[in-house]
Amino acid sequence: MNLSENLHFLRKRDKITQEELADRLGVSRQAVSKWETGEAFPETDKLIMLCDMFNVSLDELVRGNAVKEEKKEEEPLQDSGGFIKHMDKFSRRIAAGVFLILFGATLCVLINGYALSFNNNMSDITAVFGAAAVLVCVAAAVFIFVYSGMEHDRFRKKYRTVSGVYSEKEVQAFLKRFARNLAVLCSGIIVDVVFLVVMSTLIDAGIITVSASAEDEAYCYVVSAFMFVLSFLVGGIVYYGIQHSKYEVSEYNRQNEKELNPSPRLKLKDAICGAIMMTAVALFLVIGFVWNLWHPGWIVFPVGGIICWIVGVVMNAKDDH
Repeated sequence: MNLSENLHFLRKRDKITQEELADRLGVSRQAVSKWETGEAFPETDKLIMLCDMFNVSLDELVRGNAVKEEKKEEEPLQDSGGFIKHMDKFSRRIAAGVFLILFGATLCVLINGYALSFNNNMSDITAVFGAAAVLVCVAAAVFIFVYSGMEHDRFRKKYRTVSGVYSEKEVQAFLKRFARNLAVLCSGIIVDVVFLVVMSTLIDAGIITVSASAEDEAYCYVVSAFMFVLSFLVGGIVYYGIQHSKYEVSEYNRQNEKELNPSPRLKLKDAICGAIMMTAVALFLVIGFVWNLWHPGWIVFPVGGIICWIVGVVMNAKDDH
């Protein structure tokens, strides 16, 4: 392509008329028309102004191919080793595992609430069913975590570094979408908590009329509704958190190198977190089977996760230094 074709394309791309371009350059519209038809050639100072206006180099304007360069920028970059597909699958699986754990707790509360409608005649049976629901969901989640973790480790060992996955435009578009969706999910959790507080208050105040014997049953249904919505919201936050790491390719490369060649401190962190979560499982089972407190007992899992996160932050900070 030559100057005339490049100028015509760039002007159309930026939706500038010949009159507007002529006004900006201080020339007549006829002069711009002659440049685009190849009948005349702009002076050096006008060429420099055109380069600044369209954000191109002089060589690109005069001898380059503006159409080809534009298409090149719009094309997605090469996906190194199926990185995008792998991370999409990994984020969906981990989010599903987190959802299952919270959903198991939801089923347990719901079953206990249903049992109260029988005046505790089925309390022993429903306690077993509630515990079974939790354990089945936790078992399914553990399977997903273990299987997905092994697949992820296998991928990382095969592709220690990835490059050329996203253009800057794609990264910025995701970050904008990520901020919006994360804000919606976090706001959703707050609304969900408000729902729990308001419904409990209405039941306490007698505005929602239930018999004295059915009050605990009503609380269970409210809590189960709260937990069900929370399952989706927390799962969504986990999903978008992993999706965010998918776009942080440089961080993936750095962490990959760090974790595949772990320092003694990193190995200690993994051992401590493993012990914490195993302790959380043991506490949950003891609280449930010994005191029949399955509903409040599930709190040991998020507490264990928070403790692991704190340990990870401290250990990683020391390791970086």
